[in-house]
Amino acid sequence: MNLPTKITVARLILIPIVILSYCLQSVWKYAFIFTWLIFMLASLTDYVDGHLARKYNLVTNLGKFLDPIADKVLVVAGLFVIVEGGYLPIPYLAMICAVLIMARELIIGLFRQMAALRNFVLAADKLGKIKTASTMLSMAFILFAPPAMQVEYVAFKVFAWIGTVIFVFATVMTIVSGLNYILKNKAILAETKE
Repeated sequence: MNLPTKITVARLILIPIVILSYCLQSVWKYAFIFTWLIFMLASLTDYVDGHLARKYNLVTNLGKFLDPIADKVLVVAGLFVIVEGGYLPIPYLAMICAVLIMARELIIGLFRQMAALRNFVLAADKLGKIKTASTMLSMAFILFAPPAMQVEYVAFKVFAWIGTVIFVFATVMTIVSGLNYILKNKAILAETKE
């Protein structure tokens, strides 16, 4: 197992620690800072492992398999924390956005499986990268604002609102990039003659 793959595995290990740290917020209201720090560290590993793998030609099949899994599980963990914790200042918005984001990831995951069965290679595109970056950025802002505004500081409310706006943008980009991905590769959906 090379260094980029070890970093990816470290990201997978950090994910339950994010959840555990969130659970500690019921005991200590400032635990959200640790949740944010661990989530940010896990998010940074995504950039580092990819950068190292490309720069030093350390791309492996195991890395290509684990990296998207780690990314998706980290995002889903973040979504669960945001929804369960009531982080967003607008009721039900987190739940709506989370369902749309998870539905897109499920659909595109199945679409990629169909592509693999037909020996299609599907490259990531710019819209997908914007979607990922905006999702992670929104979570960075949102997770730094305490759930349900338990800590009354204006700065935290500002973070929550900035994160909410970026989160809505990320959700729109999630839908747009998913539709674009399918439309660009619609040949995969074409029926084949037996």
